[in-house]
Amino acid sequence: MQSATAQPVTPRPAPAARPVSEEKALLVYPNPSTGIVHVAINGFEGRKVELRVLNVIGTLMYREVLSELNDRETRTLDLTKFANGLYYVRLESENASEMRKLVIR
Repeated sequence: MQSATAQPVTPRPAPAARPVSEEKALLVYPNPSTGIVHVAINGFEGRKVELRVLNVIGTLMYREVLSELNDRETRTLDLTKFANGLYYVRLESENASEMRKLVIR
């Protein structure tokens, strides 16, 4: 009976990581929420961006223009007056856009 021998594994180079400032991210938490929502924004520094909350049929429920953002910014929104349901949080700048679903219970 022959024994199997382990073959060396050639490690693959890790993919080149982009600098944090080039990564655009939008994090909405807690989700689901009771209405107090934190919005963490990454990679939109120095740009004028628009933060919107839309209901499930696309009606604008909340709008705020943000300017002079840091590389990492967190905003807290009070959406406790919103009815329970599904919403979309959208962050849009001149050349980038991010959207996340939000459930309010």
